[in-house]
Amino acid sequence: MSDLASILPSFVASSPAATCLLSDIEALPLTTADLLSLDALDISRRLGSTSRSSVLDIKRFVANLASALHSDITARASVPAPAFITTRDAHLDRLFGGGIPTQCITEFVGESGAGKSQFLLLLTLTVQLPPHLGGLGRPAVYISTEAPLSTPRLFQLAAALRSSTSSASPSTDRVFSITCSDLETQDHIIRYQLPVLVATHNVGLIVLDSVAANFRVEFERAAGSTNKRAKTAADGSSASASAESGPAQMARRGKDLVVLAGTLRALAIKHNLAVVVANQVSDRFTRNSSSRETLSLDFQSRWFSGWGEDPDDVGEDAKVPALGLVWANLLAGRIVVRRGVDAESGDWRRWVRVVFATWARAGEECGFEIVEGGVKALVS
Repeated sequence: MSDLASILPSFVASSPAATCLLSDIEALPLTTADLLSLDALDISRRLGSTSRSSVLDIKRFVANLASALHSDITARASVPAPAFITTRDAHLDRLFGGGIPTQCITEFVGESGAGKSQFLLLLTLTVQLPPHLGGLGRPAVYISTEAPLSTPRLFQLAAALRSSTSSASPSTDRVFSITCSDLETQDHIIRYQLPVLVATHNVGLIVLDSVAANFRVEFERAAGSTNKRAKTAADGSSASASAESGPAQMARRGKDLVVLAGTLRALAIKHNLAVVVANQVSDRFTRNSSSRETLSLDFQSRWFSGWGEDPDDVGEDAKVPALGLVWANLLAGRIVVRRGVDAESGDWRRWVRVVFATWARAGEECGFEIVEGGVKALVS
């Protein structure tokens, strides 16, 4: 199957002959690079005798494709520099390399109760601040997949911000809330309804809390159905031949994640907005001696997961972000939020750390606390 639709989704055939040729190309393993580098006669041979397209039709199609690619590259080159959204704390903004940037996807990952949603709720209000105060002067969209938006906390944050910024007044009325109870609803809203909302109201921030919830439910439900069908078959009853195996389910989930990230990233670039997602974590288990092999996933995960400086370190504090390596490769930045007992004081404490980011220095960590007006760094 050709990759033309994913590389240049806006490309449209200019004639009936080009439409037929495009249909033939999509059915064959002809990449966009093949179309641009191969001679028209070679492309015609690959299409085979079933294709009705002439060599001249192929030459015209390739010329139109090259022109469309040049126009797309020129449009992307004219994208303005990314802006940053403040957390209203100078130390945290410095840790994040200036704040949360637009034109990319940033992830906050951590256990339940660590403080991820506190950052997300705060950002939906600070994005409304004028640029000279660290915002974009634009509204936000909060997409919830686990529980409804925490409006009492949002009202509290808004009141605190209004009291500290007399020249600007963030409002909860400028936070659009959407609840997605299942993966099908989430996909439909993000692909079709969200772009209209963003364009209509000039949205500056999209929050997805959390990205893993619906994928986990869908995957676990499918896995449970497969196990049930397998048990039925073992008992001598008929089983559905269409049941997906574990690897097939993982492949389908990976494809869905790529589509989701591509849709959100396209909106971020087109409208110069920020996309911030929350992610869940799972317990991490050591597998075998391969955790010491430099090319193994267990060994290399320490540089992108945020946990496991020692790959053999296990216990209740050893975690790994949900959705695996596929999702990690789709992010521009990952920020870990965690809580635990401070080894020195023995008190419960929260920390935030940049695992990787294209705009900030990775590996730095800072303690923080949740206050009435948002989050505050603990600086000794």
